[in-house]
Amino acid sequence: MSDEKIEPSGVTYGGFWPRFWAIIIDGLFISMISWLISFLIFLPYYIYHPFDVGEWWFTFPFDWLIGFLYFWLMETLNKGQTIGKLALSLRTVDEKTFGSTTTGKYALNNLLKSSPFLIIEFIIGIIKNSGEPEKRLRIMQNVSETVVISTK
Repeated sequence: MSDEKIEPSGVTYGGFWPRFWAIIIDGLFISMISWLISFLIFLPYYIYHPFDVGEWWFTFPFDWLIGFLYFWLMETLNKGQTIGKLALSLRTVDEKTFGSTTTGKYALNNLLKSSPFLIIEFIIGIIKNSGEPEKRLRIMQNVSETVVISTK
């Protein structure tokens, strides 16, 4: 399957709710993967401290890294789609060509997505992009020059 570029007149931007549900689906996958990897890495700690559940901050860097790698690699290797975006017929593309973008731009786009800063990034993005709410919901989309489109 080739990377089809879409004419600007034929673009339908991804709406808020499909994008919201896509990130929820992706979040479930990331949570499962992250929990398993973190558990295996910190197994010796859990063996010696079986009832110490307050040490979640140990796993935070791993959780962020796993989330970042998931979003970045899935979009880079799967023409702008993660599992959630695939399920909801969405795709992250270059804002000018509407085709796949560079590995670096996918990395920039996903830098904050798997962190608690996603909420702040979303709020700043909505305020900054209030003139074009259908195109961008997050500020890192401005930085990476990407948009989310519907593939239906």
